[in-house]
Amino acid sequence: MKIVIIGNGPAAISAIEAIRQFDMDCEITIISKEGEPAYTPCFLHRYVSGEIGKERLYMREDDFYDRKRISTIFGVAVTEVMPMNNKLRLSDGRELTYDNLLVAAGSMPVIPKREGIEGEGVFAFRTISDADRILRSLKESKEAVVMGAGFIGLEIAEALSLMGATVTVVEKEDRILPRMLDGEIAEVVKRHVENKGARILTGRSIEAVKRTKNKIKGVMLDNGEIIPCGMLIVAAGVRPNLEMLKNGSIKTNQGILVDDHMRTNISNICAAGDIAEIEIGGTRKVNPIHLNAVKGGYIAGCNIVGLDTRLDSHFEDMNVVTLFGLSVLSLGTQSGERVLKKRDSKGIVKVYLNEKGRIQGIQLLGDVTRGGVYLSLMRRGIPVADRPYTLSPYPNYGLVFAGIKTAR
Repeated sequence: MKIVIIGNGPAAISAIEAIRQFDMDCEITIISKEGEPAYTPCFLHRYVSGEIGKERLYMREDDFYDRKRISTIFGVAVTEVMPMNNKLRLSDGRELTYDNLLVAAGSMPVIPKREGIEGEGVFAFRTISDADRILRSLKESKEAVVMGAGFIGLEIAEALSLMGATVTVVEKEDRILPRMLDGEIAEVVKRHVENKGARILTGRSIEAVKRTKNKIKGVMLDNGEIIPCGMLIVAAGVRPNLEMLKNGSIKTNQGILVDDHMRTNISNICAAGDIAEIEIGGTRKVNPIHLNAVKGGYIAGCNIVGLDTRLDSHFEDMNVVTLFGLSVLSLGTQSGERVLKKRDSKGIVKVYLNEKGRIQGIQLLGDVTRGGVYLSLMRRGIPVADRPYTLSPYPNYGLVFAGIKTAR
Protein backbone atom coordinates (compact mmCIF):
# COMPACT_ATOMS: atom_id res chain seq x y z
CA MET A 1 0.00 0.00 0.00
CA LYS A 2 1.27 3.44 -0.98
CA ILE A 3 0.29 6.22 1.44
CA VAL A 4 0.96 9.89 0.69
CA ILE A 5 0.63 12.62 3.33
CA ILE A 6 0.41 16.29 2.34
CA GLY A 7 1.77 18.40 5.18
CA ASN A 8 4.38 17.95 7.88
CA GLY A 9 2.81 19.36 11.03
CA PRO A 10 1.33 17.77 14.16
CA ALA A 11 -1.50 16.00 12.28
CA ALA A 12 0.91 14.46 9.78
CA ILE A 13 3.39 13.30 12.42
CA SER A 14 0.62 11.83 14.56
CA ALA A 15 -0.74 9.96 11.53
CA ILE A 16 2.70 8.54 10.71
CA GLU A 17 3.10 7.25 14.24
CA ALA A 18 -0.36 5.68 14.19
CA ILE A 19 0.30 3.96 10.86
CA ARG A 20 3.67 2.61 11.94
CA GLN A 21 2.17 1.34 15.18
CA PHE A 22 0.15 -1.14 13.14
CA ASP A 23 1.94 -1.43 9.78
CA MET A 24 5.71 -1.25 9.33
CA ASP A 25 5.69 -2.37 5.71
CA CYS A 26 3.49 0.08 3.81
CA GLU A 27 5.14 2.80 1.75
CA ILE A 28 4.72 6.33 3.18
CA THR A 29 5.70 9.56 1.43
CA ILE A 30 5.33 12.94 3.09
CA ILE A 31 5.24 16.15 1.03
CA SER A 32 5.81 19.61 2.50
CA LYS A 33 6.25 22.95 0.80
CA GLU A 34 8.57 23.93 3.65
CA GLY A 35 12.15 22.73 3.69
CA GLU A 36 12.21 22.03 7.44
CA PRO A 37 11.63 18.84 9.41
CA ALA A 38 8.42 18.82 11.46
CA TYR A 39 8.26 21.65 13.99
CA THR A 40 5.70 23.30 16.19
CA PRO A 41 4.69 26.90 15.44
CA CYS A 42 3.50 27.31 19.05
CA PHE A 43 6.87 28.63 20.22
CA LEU A 44 7.96 30.65 17.19
CA HIS A 45 7.64 33.87 19.18
CA ARG A 46 10.10 32.50 21.75
CA TYR A 47 12.53 31.86 18.91
CA VAL A 48 12.17 35.43 17.65
CA SER A 49 12.70 36.82 21.15
CA GLY A 50 15.87 34.75 21.54
CA GLU A 51 14.51 32.75 24.48
CA ILE A 52 14.99 29.44 22.67
CA GLY A 53 17.10 28.26 19.77
CA LYS A 54 15.68 26.94 16.51
CA GLU A 55 16.47 23.35 17.50
CA ARG A 56 13.87 23.59 20.30
CA LEU A 57 11.10 24.04 17.72
CA TYR A 58 11.49 20.61 16.12
CA MET A 59 8.97 17.98 17.24
CA ARG A 60 11.01 14.82 16.67
CA GLU A 61 14.61 13.63 16.62
CA ASP A 62 16.83 14.08 13.55
CA ASP A 63 16.47 10.42 12.54
CA PHE A 64 12.65 10.33 12.87
CA TYR A 65 11.92 9.93 9.15
CA ASP A 66 14.60 7.28 8.70
CA ARG A 67 13.42 5.28 11.72
CA LYS A 68 9.84 5.39 10.53
CA ARG A 69 10.89 4.54 6.95
CA ILE A 70 9.37 7.71 5.48
CA SER A 71 10.24 9.10 2.05
CA THR A 72 10.30 12.91 2.21
CA ILE A 73 9.70 15.53 -0.46
CA PHE A 74 10.48 18.87 1.20
CA GLY A 75 10.45 22.33 -0.34
CA VAL A 76 7.86 21.28 -2.94
CA ALA A 77 4.15 22.14 -2.87
CA VAL A 78 1.19 20.09 -4.05
CA THR A 79 -0.57 22.17 -6.70
CA GLU A 80 -3.45 19.82 -7.46
CA VAL A 81 -5.13 16.72 -6.04
CA MET A 82 -6.62 14.51 -8.78
CA PRO A 83 -8.80 11.88 -7.05
CA MET A 84 -10.17 10.41 -10.28
CA ASN A 85 -6.82 8.76 -11.02
CA ASN A 86 -5.25 8.82 -7.52
CA LYS A 87 -2.59 11.34 -8.48
CA LEU A 88 -1.02 14.52 -7.15
CA ARG A 89 0.60 17.24 -9.23
CA LEU A 90 3.61 18.94 -7.61
CA SER A 91 5.03 22.42 -8.06
CA ASP A 92 8.18 21.01 -9.65
CA GLY A 93 6.13 19.35 -12.41
CA ARG A 94 6.18 15.83 -11.05
CA GLU A 95 3.10 13.66 -10.62
CA LEU A 96 2.78 11.24 -7.74
CA THR A 97 0.35 8.32 -7.34
CA TYR A 98 -1.17 7.01 -4.12
CA ASP A 99 -3.45 4.30 -2.79
CA ASN A 100 -4.45 6.32 0.28
CA LEU A 101 -4.05 10.05 0.79
CA LEU A 102 -4.05 12.17 3.94
CA VAL A 103 -4.42 15.92 3.43
CA ALA A 104 -2.90 17.64 6.46
CA ALA A 105 -1.77 20.83 4.75
CA GLY A 106 -2.85 23.12 7.58
CA SER A 107 -3.89 26.73 7.19
CA MET A 108 -2.51 29.84 5.57
CA PRO A 109 -2.49 33.45 6.78
CA VAL A 110 -5.15 35.87 5.65
CA ILE A 111 -3.56 38.98 4.13
CA PRO A 112 -6.24 41.69 3.80
CA LYS A 113 -6.18 43.76 0.64
CA ARG A 114 -4.77 47.16 1.45
CA GLU A 115 -2.98 49.81 -0.56
CA GLY A 116 0.76 49.15 -0.40
CA ILE A 117 0.53 45.90 1.55
CA GLU A 118 2.31 43.86 -1.11
CA GLY A 119 6.06 44.18 -1.11
CA GLU A 120 9.09 44.33 1.14
CA GLY A 121 8.64 44.70 4.88
CA VAL A 122 5.26 42.94 5.25
CA PHE A 123 5.36 39.58 7.02
CA ALA A 124 3.00 36.85 8.10
CA PHE A 125 3.95 34.92 11.21
CA ARG A 126 3.23 31.23 10.69
CA THR A 127 6.51 29.54 9.76
CA ILE A 128 10.19 29.35 10.65
CA SER A 129 11.01 31.19 7.44
CA ASP A 130 8.62 33.99 8.48
CA ALA A 131 10.44 34.21 11.81
CA ASP A 132 13.85 34.31 10.14
CA ARG A 133 12.75 37.09 7.78
CA ILE A 134 11.43 39.11 10.71
CA LEU A 135 14.72 38.69 12.57
CA ARG A 136 16.65 39.93 9.54
CA SER A 137 14.33 42.93 9.23
CA LEU A 138 14.88 43.77 12.91
CA LYS A 139 18.51 44.48 12.09
CA GLU A 140 17.37 47.36 9.88
CA SER A 141 14.35 48.70 11.73
CA LYS A 142 13.24 48.80 15.36
CA GLU A 143 9.77 50.17 14.64
CA ALA A 144 7.03 47.61 14.00
CA VAL A 145 3.25 47.52 13.61
CA VAL A 146 1.23 44.36 14.17
CA MET A 147 -2.14 44.01 12.41
CA GLY A 148 -4.37 41.95 14.68
CA ALA A 149 -4.51 41.38 18.44
CA GLY A 150 -5.28 37.68 18.50
CA PHE A 151 -2.85 35.44 20.34
CA ILE A 152 -0.46 35.22 17.36
CA GLY A 153 -0.38 39.00 17.00
CA LEU A 154 0.20 39.58 20.70
CA GLU A 155 2.87 36.88 20.92
CA ILE A 156 4.93 38.41 18.11
CA ALA A 157 4.35 41.87 19.61
CA GLU A 158 5.84 40.61 22.88
CA ALA A 159 8.79 39.01 21.07
CA LEU A 160 9.55 42.19 19.12
CA SER A 161 9.32 44.28 22.29
CA LEU A 162 11.75 41.97 24.06
CA MET A 163 14.11 42.46 21.12
CA GLY A 164 14.06 46.22 21.69
CA ALA A 165 11.55 47.23 19.02
CA THR A 166 8.89 49.90 19.38
CA VAL A 167 5.64 48.04 18.75
CA THR A 168 2.09 49.18 17.99
CA VAL A 169 -0.71 46.62 17.76
CA VAL A 170 -3.80 47.59 15.75
CA GLU A 171 -7.02 45.61 16.29
CA LYS A 172 -10.25 46.35 14.42
CA GLU A 173 -12.45 44.80 17.13
CA ASP A 174 -13.25 46.61 20.37
CA ARG A 175 -10.90 44.44 22.47
CA ILE A 176 -7.80 42.31 22.20
CA LEU A 177 -8.10 38.51 21.87
CA PRO A 178 -11.71 39.01 20.71
CA ARG A 179 -12.38 35.33 19.94
CA MET A 180 -10.86 34.23 23.21
CA LEU A 181 -11.78 36.69 25.98
CA ASP A 182 -14.69 38.76 27.16
CA GLY A 183 -14.32 42.51 27.54
CA GLU A 184 -13.37 42.51 31.22
CA ILE A 185 -10.53 39.98 31.01
CA ALA A 186 -9.34 41.42 27.70
CA GLU A 187 -8.99 44.88 29.28
CA VAL A 188 -6.86 43.51 32.12
CA VAL A 189 -4.54 41.77 29.64
CA LYS A 190 -4.40 44.89 27.46
CA ARG A 191 -3.28 47.08 30.38
CA HIS A 192 -0.67 44.50 31.34
CA VAL A 193 0.81 44.38 27.82
CA GLU A 194 0.78 48.19 27.55
CA ASN A 195 2.54 48.50 30.90
CA LYS A 196 5.31 46.35 29.44
CA GLY A 197 5.84 48.83 26.61
CA ALA A 198 3.68 47.82 23.63
CA ARG A 199 1.06 50.28 22.35
CA ILE A 200 -2.36 48.76 21.59
CA LEU A 201 -5.10 50.43 19.54
CA THR A 202 -8.51 48.74 19.50
CA GLY A 203 -11.45 49.70 17.32
CA ARG A 204 -9.03 50.87 14.63
CA SER A 205 -8.04 49.39 11.27
CA ILE A 206 -5.09 49.79 8.93
CA GLU A 207 -6.21 51.33 5.66
CA ALA A 208 -2.91 51.67 3.78
CA VAL A 209 0.79 50.91 3.94
CA LYS A 210 2.93 53.93 3.13
CA ARG A 211 6.12 53.33 1.16
CA THR A 212 9.11 55.20 -0.21
CA LYS A 213 10.98 53.37 -2.99
CA ASN A 214 9.14 50.19 -1.94
CA LYS A 215 10.36 50.41 1.66
CA ILE A 216 7.73 50.75 4.37
CA LYS A 217 7.70 54.12 6.08
CA GLY A 218 4.48 53.72 8.04
CA VAL A 219 0.84 52.65 8.06
CA MET A 220 -2.24 54.83 7.85
CA LEU A 221 -5.22 54.09 10.09
CA ASP A 222 -8.90 54.60 9.32
CA ASN A 223 -8.85 57.86 11.29
CA GLY A 224 -5.97 59.22 9.21
CA GLU A 225 -3.26 58.68 11.83
CA ILE A 226 0.13 57.68 10.43
CA ILE A 227 2.21 55.29 12.52
CA PRO A 228 5.88 55.24 11.45
CA CYS A 229 7.35 51.74 11.08
CA GLY A 230 9.83 49.71 9.12
CA MET A 231 7.88 46.47 9.19
CA LEU A 232 4.28 45.29 9.34
CA ILE A 233 3.39 41.89 10.81
CA VAL A 234 0.00 40.67 9.56
CA ALA A 235 -1.79 38.49 12.13
CA ALA A 236 -5.32 38.97 10.85
CA GLY A 237 -6.40 35.34 10.95
CA VAL A 238 -5.92 32.13 8.99
CA ARG A 239 -7.92 29.97 6.63
CA PRO A 240 -7.59 26.31 5.59
CA ASN A 241 -5.12 25.80 2.76
CA LEU A 242 -7.52 24.58 0.07
CA GLU A 243 -5.70 25.93 -3.00
CA MET A 244 -4.68 22.46 -4.19
CA LEU A 245 -8.33 21.34 -4.46
CA LYS A 246 -9.05 22.83 -7.85
CA ASN A 247 -11.41 20.32 -9.47
CA GLY A 248 -14.11 20.21 -6.81
CA SER A 249 -14.01 16.44 -6.32
CA ILE A 250 -13.28 16.72 -2.60
CA LYS A 251 -16.15 18.43 -0.79
CA THR A 252 -15.27 21.55 1.17
CA ASN A 253 -16.97 24.27 3.15
CA GLN A 254 -14.72 26.35 5.38
CA GLY A 255 -12.36 23.38 5.35
CA ILE A 256 -12.32 19.88 3.87
CA LEU A 257 -15.47 18.12 5.06
CA VAL A 258 -14.68 14.95 6.99
CA ASP A 259 -16.71 12.54 9.12
CA ASP A 260 -15.83 11.19 12.56
CA HIS A 261 -13.32 8.80 10.89
CA MET A 262 -11.58 11.83 9.29
CA ARG A 263 -12.66 10.53 5.89
CA THR A 264 -13.70 12.84 3.08
CA ASN A 265 -16.43 12.05 0.56
CA ILE A 266 -13.79 10.03 -1.32
CA SER A 267 -13.15 6.74 0.46
CA ASN A 268 -9.37 6.64 0.13
CA ILE A 269 -8.78 10.29 1.11
CA CYS A 270 -8.68 11.58 4.71
CA ALA A 271 -7.99 15.04 6.08
CA ALA A 272 -6.87 16.19 9.52
CA GLY A 273 -5.62 19.23 11.38
CA ASP A 274 -6.39 22.87 10.63
CA ILE A 275 -7.58 22.02 7.12
CA ALA A 276 -10.34 19.64 8.23
CA GLU A 277 -13.94 20.60 8.97
CA ILE A 278 -15.25 17.77 11.13
CA GLU A 279 -18.92 16.80 11.13
CA ILE A 280 -20.15 15.00 14.25
CA GLY A 281 -23.83 14.69 15.10
CA GLY A 282 -24.83 17.20 12.46
CA THR A 283 -22.43 19.88 13.74
CA ARG A 284 -19.53 20.99 11.55
CA LYS A 285 -16.46 22.62 13.02
CA VAL A 286 -12.96 23.74 12.04
CA ASN A 287 -10.92 23.73 15.23
CA PRO A 288 -7.32 24.86 14.61
CA ILE A 289 -5.78 23.81 17.92
CA HIS A 290 -2.80 21.52 18.49
CA LEU A 291 -4.73 18.83 20.37
CA ASN A 292 -7.31 18.58 17.57
CA ALA A 293 -4.55 18.13 14.98
CA VAL A 294 -2.80 15.41 16.96
CA LYS A 295 -5.99 13.47 17.66
CA GLY A 296 -7.33 13.88 14.13
CA GLY A 297 -4.05 12.73 12.62
CA TYR A 298 -4.00 9.66 14.84
CA ILE A 299 -7.57 8.73 13.91
CA ALA A 300 -6.86 9.22 10.20
CA GLY A 301 -3.73 7.08 10.42
CA CYS A 302 -5.58 4.26 12.19
CA ASN A 303 -8.37 4.23 9.63
CA ILE A 304 -5.96 4.31 6.70
CA VAL A 305 -4.51 0.97 7.88
CA GLY A 306 -7.96 -0.58 8.30
CA LEU A 307 -8.92 0.07 11.91
CA ASP A 308 -12.31 1.46 12.90
CA THR A 309 -11.40 4.54 14.98
CA ARG A 310 -13.71 7.48 15.57
CA LEU A 311 -13.63 10.95 17.06
CA ASP A 312 -16.57 10.74 19.45
CA SER A 313 -17.10 14.47 20.00
CA HIS A 314 -15.78 17.88 19.00
CA PHE A 315 -12.98 19.39 21.01
CA GLU A 316 -13.93 22.47 22.99
CA ASP A 317 -12.61 25.82 21.81
CA MET A 318 -9.50 26.13 23.92
CA ASN A 319 -6.66 28.65 23.98
CA VAL A 320 -3.93 29.52 26.45
CA VAL A 321 -1.38 32.26 26.07
CA THR A 322 1.25 33.85 28.31
CA LEU A 323 2.17 37.49 27.62
CA PHE A 324 4.99 39.16 29.54
CA GLY A 325 4.55 36.59 32.32
CA LEU A 326 0.75 36.85 32.58
CA SER A 327 -1.12 33.67 31.63
CA VAL A 328 -4.70 33.52 30.40
CA LEU A 329 -6.77 30.48 29.46
CA SER A 330 -10.11 30.33 27.70
CA LEU A 331 -12.39 27.32 27.22
CA GLY A 332 -15.72 27.22 25.46
CA THR A 333 -17.90 30.31 25.08
CA GLN A 334 -17.68 33.84 26.49
CA SER A 335 -21.31 34.11 27.58
CA GLY A 336 -23.97 32.25 29.54
CA GLU A 337 -27.20 32.46 31.51
CA ARG A 338 -25.16 33.08 34.66
CA VAL A 339 -21.59 34.06 35.37
CA LEU A 340 -19.63 33.01 38.46
CA LYS A 341 -16.61 35.14 39.21
CA LYS A 342 -13.76 35.10 41.68
CA ARG A 343 -10.90 37.58 41.93
CA ASP A 344 -8.01 37.26 44.36
CA SER A 345 -4.24 37.60 44.54
CA LYS A 346 -3.81 34.67 42.13
CA GLY A 347 -5.90 36.26 39.38
CA ILE A 348 -9.45 36.00 38.04
CA VAL A 349 -11.75 33.02 37.52
CA LYS A 350 -14.90 33.42 35.42
CA VAL A 351 -17.25 30.52 34.75
CA TYR A 352 -20.17 30.81 32.32
CA LEU A 353 -23.16 28.56 33.01
CA ASN A 354 -26.04 27.52 30.79
CA GLU A 355 -29.69 27.44 31.88
CA LYS A 356 -29.14 24.06 33.58
CA GLY A 357 -26.21 25.33 35.63
CA ARG A 358 -23.63 23.44 33.57
CA ILE A 359 -20.35 25.00 32.49
CA GLN A 360 -20.21 26.21 28.90
CA GLY A 361 -17.27 28.59 29.17
CA ILE A 362 -14.31 29.31 31.42
CA GLN A 363 -11.74 32.10 31.58
CA LEU A 364 -8.75 32.00 33.91
CA LEU A 365 -6.33 34.91 34.31
CA GLY A 366 -3.10 34.55 36.23
CA ASP A 367 -3.22 31.06 37.75
CA VAL A 368 -4.31 28.70 34.96
CA THR A 369 -3.14 25.47 36.61
CA ARG A 370 -6.70 24.30 37.30
CA GLY A 371 -7.77 24.59 33.69
CA GLY A 372 -7.83 20.82 33.35
CA VAL A 373 -10.22 20.50 36.31
CA TYR A 374 -12.66 22.95 34.76
CA LEU A 375 -12.36 21.25 31.37
CA SER A 376 -13.25 17.92 32.99
CA LEU A 377 -16.29 19.47 34.68
CA MET A 378 -17.42 21.01 31.41
CA ARG A 379 -17.00 17.79 29.44
CA ARG A 380 -18.88 15.75 32.03
CA GLY A 381 -21.72 18.25 32.24
CA ILE A 382 -21.58 18.51 36.04
CA PRO A 383 -23.86 21.27 37.40
CA VAL A 384 -22.11 23.98 39.40
CA ALA A 385 -23.67 25.48 42.53
CA ASP A 386 -23.31 29.21 43.22
CA ARG A 387 -21.84 29.02 46.72
CA PRO A 388 -19.30 31.03 48.76
CA TYR A 389 -15.83 30.78 47.29
CA THR A 390 -13.53 28.42 49.14
CA LEU A 391 -10.92 25.79 48.37
CA SER A 392 -12.19 23.41 51.08
CA PRO A 393 -14.70 20.58 50.58
CA TYR A 394 -18.26 21.27 51.74
CA PRO A 395 -19.80 17.96 52.89
CA ASN A 396 -23.32 19.13 52.12
CA TYR A 397 -22.67 20.65 48.74
CA GLY A 398 -20.04 18.57 46.97
CA LEU A 399 -16.44 19.30 46.01
CA VAL A 400 -15.14 22.80 45.45
CA PHE A 401 -12.66 23.52 42.63
CA ALA A 402 -10.74 26.82 42.68
CA GLY A 403 -13.60 28.60 44.37
CA ILE A 404 -16.46 27.19 42.24
CA LYS A 405 -18.42 24.44 43.96
CA THR A 406 -19.93 21.54 42.02
CA ALA A 407 -23.47 20.62 42.95
CA ARG A 408 -24.36 17.10 43.95
